[in-house]
Amino acid sequence: MKALIVAAIVFASGRAEARTDWMRIGREVQGGAWLHYEATILQQITDDTAPVPDQLILAGVRLHGFLSTSASVAYHIGMDLAAGGTLHGGGFAYDVALFPIGVGVRFGRTSIATVGLGVGAIGATGTLDDAVTLPLEVNLEMGSGRLRLLARGRAAYVAGAASRHDGAPSAPFADELDATIGLRVGHHYEEYDFPTGNGYFVGASYRELAGAKFVGLTIGYSIDLAQPRRFRQPEPEVIDNRGERRCDARGRNCVRLL
Repeated sequence: MKALIVAAIVFASGRAEARTDWMRIGREVQGGAWLHYEATILQQITDDTAPVPDQLILAGVRLHGFLSTSASVAYHIGMDLAAGGTLHGGGFAYDVALFPIGVGVRFGRTSIATVGLGVGAIGATGTLDDAVTLPLEVNLEMGSGRLRLLARGRAAYVAGAASRHDGAPSAPFADELDATIGLRVGHHYEEYDFPTGNGYFVGASYRELAGAKFVGLTIGYSIDLAQPRRFRQPEPEVIDNRGERRCDARGRNCVRLL
């Protein structure tokens, strides 16, 4: 019976410590997200006989988020979804990607830079073979006032369409390149101590695929929301009732006092 009582006490203590740890993590966790509604029109600028569209129009959303217990480094996840069409004899076009693995670095009040590794698909009926892509994407959201810099770059390896391999003339290490840089003009709020911003943006876009180069214009609407950065404070030391040991706030890492 005594053994059962001891085991029950140990089990209850372990559960209490586990609950304390989860509560501490819940207090320390912080994160945020940004959402872009955007439309892009691209014009081919190369004289190439490759079967690619002369113009490519895509519209969609980009939703990305981050979560961490640190004020500086965070886990990042995101998705990019776009659909549209090609002009002059083309048809339906799409460009989608999911980024389940990524890391972000926060700086300033609301700025963040992220790197994400994912999987996607892109194609256009009649002009661009469907293919699976393995993209590496970099995002930068910088600025906490009325102006905010929005930048994104992606290099991708193409699988499933041999005609599109080595399709980025400027990057021998990738099959495709895609980049956008823009400036948002809008508003910034600090309600309930949550930094939030929104506004319309305009930017320049560049893409290389299937051996052709494209330049274009991107317009859209952007929203960002984040918890304020909270830097971890050192845990206060406490002395037990007998005054013989000094421990941290959770009663651990005790050191016997002389």
